Amino acid sequence: MKLDYLTIRSGFKNIANLTVDFDEEQLLTVLVGRNGSGKSNIIEALVKIFRALDLGDIAPFSYELVYSLGVDNTTWVKVDASPSYGHTPISQHLIKVTKKTNAHEMAMWNKVSLSKVKRDKDGKSPYLPKHLFAYYSGPSDRLESLFVKHRTDFYYRLLKNKVKIEDEIRPLFYAKPYHSQFALLAFFLSGQSDTGRKFLESQLGIKQFHSAHFVFRKPSWGRDKTDIFWGAEGGVREFLKRMLPNTFGAVSANRKETTSLTGTGVDNDFVHLYLPDLTSLNTTAKGLGPKNFFKMLESTLLSELISSVHVKVVLSNDEIVSFSELSEGEQQLLTVFGLLQFTAESDSLFLLDEPDTHLNPAWAAKYHAFLNRFIPNQKHCHIVMVTHHPLAIAELNRDQVQVLNRRSNGLSYAEKPAESPIGMGVNGILTSDMFGMATTLDKHTSRVIEDRRKILEKDSLDEEDKFNLRKLNSSLDRLGYGYTHPDED
Repeated sequence: MKLDYLTIRSGFKNIANLTVDFDEEQLLTVLVGRNGSGKSNIIEALVKIFRALDLGDIAPFSYELVYSLGVDNTTWVKVDASPSYGHTPISQHLIKVTKKTNAHEMAMWNKVSLSKVKRDKDGKSPYLPKHLFAYYSGPSDRLESLFVKHRTDFYYRLLKNKVKIEDEIRPLFYAKPYHSQFALLAFFLSGQSDTGRKFLESQLGIKQFHSAHFVFRKPSWGRDKTDIFWGAEGGVREFLKRMLPNTFGAVSANRKETTSLTGTGVDNDFVHLYLPDLTSLNTTAKGLGPKNFFKMLESTLLSELISSVHVKVVLSNDEIVSFSELSEGEQQLLTVFGLLQFTAESDSLFLLDEPDTHLNPAWAAKYHAFLNRFIPNQKHCHIVMVTHHPLAIAELNRDQVQVLNRRSNGLSYAEKPAESPIGMGVNGILTSDMFGMATTLDKHTSRVIEDRRKILEKDSLDEEDKFNLRKLNSSLDRLGYGYTHPDED
């Protein structure tokens, strides 16, 4: 799945007549710009568009979108949609498809009804990406709310035992912090490639799995008091049956909820299961593989059965720590890269809004390399990422970057940067049109340099000028500046 371009004509927030040109030849497109320029709105717009197409719903605003699908990206889809085109979802969407080998090839476009594009009862569509995944590091739930419909539908299918977990994951999937623990467990499985484990040890200093403590709660649908898992069925039941023999045994308890869907302070029944080592973890997941194990954990959580999970790991210095003791940046990396590792398939679109918020500069500089590592088959996926970190784009060419700005009338526009970030260095990137800083120096130093520059621009200097120049030169020397300095400013 590759995005070609998106034009938002009107009807969506502070955006009108904005075109974002994605490079369909690349895995990654990065959106940069100042706060309020519309970067996150682009992510939200894409979610709204694909959500409406997926459900056969009304057009959320007026737009045109072109993207490609398929093993060789030969199926091209053009969606021209607007609420002004009619009163029904079908009349509001003018959709055309064609077959071509590249974006510039002339081809015959054929009309397709929205009814042929929306997913069928089996969750399939020949004209939509198989999966759309989104992640946002901020506190707002505006993006997550767009995924509630798909999550709720999956939940009810789970309860009715109509989901074969090994084969399915929701077509629209929103990553939450708790997914990082599921990813961590899946990384340790014997069937997992060396990529994940090497990443854990080399970047996070995590040497091996120690133990996992699962706390299950009686769900709102639980009725069978004689059953240890309150009548759970289907794939969720299978997972629980897999786990139970590999634990020290179930410990039942009744206590008040600390956090739950029904609120705090409510009496409920709980069951504790403890996986004591890597052997018990691998035996539980035997025959599933890391991806399906991740899916089973996520489905069990959605079924309201999991109250909490407490994972412990062994660090490179042999210290044993719980997952909660890992830094925000480490947990953030696990969430995003676990999502890529265990859910990425052909025709997947990943929308990442500031996934590098908590990363140190060294990790931010490696972010592009990390993404390449966790999605080896880059021809079939596209990642759109919002960032404020100059180091996160330091290895990209200009075709992979879109700079968002706002005009004097408050409307946003997007354009490629004047130069490629690669080779520019941090100072060059920050003072370029991508970030628009006048200088990377602090205000005091900048003022001293500017005062010195004004004196040197004079045709002749009087005694006072000479005195002030000596004073300014002395000040710059103390700061480590001479007549030359690595910083161009």
